[in-house]
Amino acid sequence: MSMKPMNSAMERRNAATVEIDRLATHDMLALIHREDKQVTDAIASCLPAMTRLVDNATATLSRGGRVVLAGAGASGRAGVIAAGEFAPDNKHALLALIAGGAPSMIKTEDGIASDYDRGVKDLEAIAFNNNDMLIGLSVSGKTPWLWGALRYAWSLGARVAIVTQDGSSEAAQLADIAIVPPTGPEVVAGYNNPKAQLAQKQILNMLTTGIAIRGGRVFSNVRVDVPGHSTRWQERQIALVMEMVGCPRTEAKAALSSSNFHCRTALLMLMGGVNALRARELLSENGDNLRIALAQLNTSPV
Repeated sequence: MSMKPMNSAMERRNAATVEIDRLATHDMLALIHREDKQVTDAIASCLPAMTRLVDNATATLSRGGRVVLAGAGASGRAGVIAAGEFAPDNKHALLALIAGGAPSMIKTEDGIASDYDRGVKDLEAIAFNNNDMLIGLSVSGKTPWLWGALRYAWSLGARVAIVTQDGSSEAAQLADIAIVPPTGPEVVAGYNNPKAQLAQKQILNMLTTGIAIRGGRVFSNVRVDVPGHSTRWQERQIALVMEMVGCPRTEAKAALSSSNFHCRTALLMLMGGVNALRARELLSENGDNLRIALAQLNTSPV
């Protein structure tokens, strides 16, 4: 069990769990579960700030900038996982930085998160600029490595956001957008921050899903940016097109083949009754957004 000194307001004792060590296992787990359920309600209070976060991140990506998730330790690992799962082909401008780099995905080395200058250098190494956006991830809001990165991004005039549990921290005060879910004290004081980390992961899921939807990767409630770089992925494309259009397999496969297995092109061909060239042209004109391209096609003069 990883133990930490109780040196923060976030690690105060939880009045609802003071007898948890005396409970039967089922009752103990039920109490933990009840505490975890509070996380979703806590995030609900952050929806106005989350709206700003998604809209600003989407705007950054639409103008050619990058959105960088940055954190140390468990927060950094959550950011790396969120960025890696954002799109099937992993070719996108949503990036993640973790203090200490790839080795920290397995083990966090002492001292790295405390290196303010390294936070600056890690952003410099990816040529971070004022057209990009930095989203810091820190339960405490006091991690020196992240503070250095946030301060550097702020000095460039880039948009800065933070997901933290401490709205009074220096990092939160620096950010243009602060997401501070009031999850309350942990079930066990001093033993990591599972409720805070659960909230962080849910917020990251909302962020990446929101960006995917606003960025045109979703039509209705289905992701339509599935790549066709292997037979396995092409089979997923075929199933998706059949489901979305309601056509037989042969028709779905033919449309995908003629569109070089670009899923949104094949969908627009079948939904709009156009050939691959016209479908690709319409999508290019509309940022690969299938719904907008389809609407333009439907309103075009015959």
